[in-house]
Amino acid sequence: MHAIGRDRFLSRLTEGFKTSETWRYNAPGDQYWDFPVVQGNQQSMHFAFLFNWAGEPWKTQRWSRSIIDRYYGYGAADAYLGDEDQGQMSAWFVMAAMGLFQMDGGANAEPIYEIASPLFEKILVDLKGLYGRGNQFVIEAKNASWKNKYVQKATLNGRPLHSFKFPASELLKGGSLVLEMGDIPNKNWGVEK
Repeated sequence: MHAIGRDRFLSRLTEGFKTSETWRYNAPGDQYWDFPVVQGNQQSMHFAFLFNWAGEPWKTQRWSRSIIDRYYGYGAADAYLGDEDQGQMSAWFVMAAMGLFQMDGGANAEPIYEIASPLFEKILVDLKGLYGRGNQFVIEAKNASWKNKYVQKATLNGRPLHSFKFPASELLKGGSLVLEMGDIPNKNWGVEK
């Protein structure tokens, strides 16, 4: 983004999603080089979350949901396309459905979770108090639905959260992330890094 400029980066990324959405984020015949965003190819699996880092988290919310809807489908007849690759595609879906992602794969010295658009109104992560962790972490996405995919505001453990990210340690010690969801992007939420 810094090399080509933020506006050009966002324009190219958005255009890539628009082009690939019509093809369900798939590359027919494994022609990966012909499509900018291919969910079935590991190199593309983080693309929707780049918008968070470019200052437009509402686009992360929009495009991650689009991948869930278009690539993973609604029923057995249109389940995800491509090779499972040892569970990576299913793991991506589980994390995206929770509304979370880790661009660095959790490998940072101080890992973070990035927020997207949860599918469910309430998600309980059972930590069981193991390894010094808390008992549970609850993600509550009030009014979450197919239409209400945009974060309007957030609180982490009762405190306002203005960033699209939070320390993984906050999840591991237990607590809650509460998101207010709506059908119109809130272009002021999540822009703080």
